[in-house]
Amino acid sequence: MIRFHCQGEDVHLNPGEHFAKPRAAGFRDTSSEDLKTLIAEVESGRKWRDVVTERYAASKPWLYRIITHESRTRFFDTVIPPSNGLALDIGSGWGQTARPLATRRPVVALEPVAERIGFIKAAARQDNVHSQIAYVEADYLETEFSTQFDLICAIGVLEWVGAFQDQCDPRQRQRDFLSKTRRELSPTGSLVIGIENRLGLKYLLGCPDDHIGVPHIANMPAPFAHERWLGTCGQPLRSFTYSADELQSLLFDAGYKRVDFFGAFPDYKLPAVILPFETVNDWLAMHPNPREHNGYDGTSLDDKMQAALATHYRTLATQRVAHQFAPSFFVRAS
Repeated sequence: MIRFHCQGEDVHLNPGEHFAKPRAAGFRDTSSEDLKTLIAEVESGRKWRDVVTERYAASKPWLYRIITHESRTRFFDTVIPPSNGLALDIGSGWGQTARPLATRRPVVALEPVAERIGFIKAAARQDNVHSQIAYVEADYLETEFSTQFDLICAIGVLEWVGAFQDQCDPRQRQRDFLSKTRRELSPTGSLVIGIENRLGLKYLLGCPDDHIGVPHIANMPAPFAHERWLGTCGQPLRSFTYSADELQSLLFDAGYKRVDFFGAFPDYKLPAVILPFETVNDWLAMHPNPREHNGYDGTSLDDKMQAALATHYRTLATQRVAHQFAPSFFVRAS
């Protein structure tokens, strides 16, 4: 049983059950109505993969790959040891992490967007893991768990923690988020983060940022990025990524004692290669880097950019600093 407090309510939740404190705001990569009709098709008995393929494979190929590609769980398949300990998947999205994890351990799928929880539930029933997942439809920072977790997953989440709200500084919300995960982990538990690198080589060479869709802003230090974005569009910047050193400092400040970095190529979303930091330079010196893409829309970078990346990676690897410029990180903190 999972125990937590949310918006004045003490909750005891069993696997297979659903608790909802819905929020209007939240990250969506397709419209609410589109997702509702998709869920209705799945609940009518059609296989969820067939429905998603029919709906998105041609019209939204990047979203289709994000939902279905087997590499979505490569880090957990290759780095995180098997366990039957309880996992919390924050910002579960389409269930790409929660459902595979639930084949071998109980999972709490936490997602503030109602339609996404609806899809996770419908797909989990078809995947025969519904009874392994407890569904929490709420904001993580409004949900205080007394149950502790063996594993907390924040895949593509930390950068968005400060978005969809205007109550406080987004970077402070990121710090609060990390401190909260430390409190809610068991003494031997681990936090896993998947996130873009602010200093990723492709961003320094002009690739658009994955979150705001324009180049040469989000790769700047946070205060300058905020000022540049405010001057560009008149809106405060609420999505922030970090360099490895910056992210390590944030995790240490949150109470973590050990932080292990892994370079993810071409990114954490669809990783083809995942390398411990200490092996990145030797690997890049011996192998061609995987072809990289625009993380905002999934389009492949052109041949000129690919050649520039390859040349610079080799130079940086020779200088033993290429790991600092990986496009994305996986991070394991304990």
